Amino acid sequence: MDSKNKINVLTEEEFLVLHKKYRETKDTKIRNQLVMNYMYIPKAVAVQLRGIVSGYAQIEDMVNQGVISLIDSIERYDASKGIKFESYAFMRVRGGIIDLVRKQDFVPRRVRSTSKEITNVYNQLSNELMREPTQKEIADRMGISVDKLSQYNTEVSNMIVLSFEELIQNVSQFGDTMESSSYDDSYPEKNLLKNEIREVLKEGIDSLTEREKLIITLYYYEDLMFADIAKIMDVTPQRISQMHARAILKLKNKMDVYMNELA
Repeated sequence: MDSKNKINVLTEEEFLVLHKKYRETKDTKIRNQLVMNYMYIPKAVAVQLRGIVSGYAQIEDMVNQGVISLIDSIERYDASKGIKFESYAFMRVRGGIIDLVRKQDFVPRRVRSTSKEITNVYNQLSNELMREPTQKEIADRMGISVDKLSQYNTEVSNMIVLSFEELIQNVSQFGDTMESSSYDDSYPEKNLLKNEIREVLKEGIDSLTEREKLIITLYYYEDLMFADIAKIMDVTPQRISQMHARAILKLKNKMDVYMNELA
C-alpha cells in the first residue's frame, strides 16, 4: 500500500505500544483508535476485490466485513510471532471478505454452467483442430456471437480468480492452524509448509506460457489493469482477461492437487 494513501497511520513501534496497552486494559477507546488508524486496509481490500465480485456483492458490505476482520486481527495479533501487524491484518481482512462472498455464493448457476460449456467446447475444438481454437470458432460452435462469448469469458474469469483467492486463503488458514498449535518456533513443519506452498506456486508459474507469465507479473506485481496490459501486449483487454483466467486456472489446479494431498 502506497504510504501517501495512509492517513495518520501509526508507526509499527507506536502500534506495539498501544496494542500492548489494549491487551492489558481491554479499553475500547484504544481499540477504536487502532481500528481507525488501519481503516485503509478493509477499504483497500474491498476496492481490490470489487472488480471480481462486481454485481454480486456491495462494496459497503465488503468494507463492513473487513472492519469486523480488522477488529478480530487486533484481538488475535501476537507480536511475538515476528509478523508485522499490517501484513497480518491485510491477510485476515482479505480472507474475511472472500469468505463473506463465498458464503453468499456470488456465482450464479448460469455462470457455472457456462464455464463448463466453454471448457468442453474449447477441448473439443482443440482436439479436432490440433491447435488452440479462436474465439470466433468457439462462439460459432456454441451458437453465440463473439461479443457474447467475451461477456461470458469475463464472468467466468472473475469466478476462477475468486475461487483461486479462496483456495490460497484456505492454505493460509492451514498455516495459521499450525502457527497456533503447541509446536515451538523451532519445529520444522511450519517452515516446511511455507516452503512447500512457495514451491507449488513456483512450479505452477513455471508451467505457464511466457505470455501468461508476463500477464501475471504485470497484473499482480506491477498492479496494471487489463486495459494497460492489453496496450503493452498489443491485444484486446478481453484477450488479456481470457489469458489471465487460463493462467489462474492452471495455478489453481496445481494448488488443488497440493491441498488434496494435505487432506
